[in-house]
Amino acid sequence: MNTIQKFQALDGKEVSRSTLERLVTQAKKENNTEVIYRVSKILNDHPKYTTFNISVKRYATGLNAPRHTGAYKEALTSCGRLRKGWRFIKGRVVKASAKVPKPTRKGLAAPKRKEGLTASGRLKKGYKYAKGGRIVKATSKKKVL
Repeated sequence: MNTIQKFQALDGKEVSRSTLERLVTQAKKENNTEVIYRVSKILNDHPKYTTFNISVKRYATGLNAPRHTGAYKEALTSCGRLRKGWRFIKGRVVKASAKVPKPTRKGLAAPKRKEGLTASGRLKKGYKYAKGGRIVKATSKKKVL
């Protein structure tokens, strides 16, 4: 009999401290951490008691775990991933609304660009700033002999 079966057999029985200590040492040999943690917690929480009335709670694990229900069943895959079109908002699963396309600027005049500036706002070649912040086309002054 392995340690898990022995531990579950203790459900609803009165057990001595020495029996629980033997169960912990056997669980350590089998490297069964679940039994080690649960039994040693009982022993450490009550150091003065010599007998214990034990009730074992069995947790649902692995394939026995609860299934998704309601909106979660629709939003999550069998492995728990979120499907497209769903979002987590404030801890709940919510159906994501469709994106509303932005209105186009058909019929509206395009924003006017200043002469001599590129789209990023830099000066084009052959232009310079004049007094007062105006943009002027640069002309070269050649010396005439």
